[in-house]
Amino acid sequence: MIFRVGIVATATLLLHPILLTSQKTSGLPVNRDAAIGAEFEERVADYMKIHEKAQAGLVAPKSTESPVQISEFQHQLAARIRVLRPNAKQGDIFTPAITGVFHRLVAIAMHGSDGARIRTSFERAEPIEGVHLDVNQAYPDGMPLQSMPPSLLLNLPKLPKELEYRFVGRELILRDIAANLIVDVIPEVTTAPRQKKK
Repeated sequence: MIFRVGIVATATLLLHPILLTSQKTSGLPVNRDAAIGAEFEERVADYMKIHEKAQAGLVAPKSTESPVQISEFQHQLAARIRVLRPNAKQGDIFTPAITGVFHRLVAIAMHGSDGARIRTSFERAEPIEGVHLDVNQAYPDGMPLQSMPPSLLLNLPKLPKELEYRFVGRELILRDIAANLIVDVIPEVTTAPRQKKK
């Protein structure tokens, strides 16, 4: 996995020019972001070990199978993951330092050349307001999964295919797709303020 913007060494992480400019103006040392990126990768990798252990012995349903079978698999996998990380809490993956970098990366995307397009994408999405999701909670049935604008995703660290980012209101969540489980949450991430209809 690559910490795509901001943190990539010549051998392990490369530095994105936008973030490099941001670091120069903010006075943040480059090697500090490199260390934060490496820590994020390590924490995600540790979670994936739990995911793989939990999924051992379970047969993943095909997308063509019935919703009941898919739901049963999700519940079984999520239950196993909860057993393996019973004390999981907000910040286990999104530490304060990592959260700070994510806030900065989202801000860079929102104020960049694609910012207007990203804001339009959020405005067109079905609104999700007043909802707070906790770590180890299932993503609620019936609640829409807002699509992530591609240009925003490009500004965030790449994830394993089993995980994804989603915005829920102003929260950025890390979701285990197969288990439909909230892995971690960053509250109060600034995206586009939703305009109230008159």
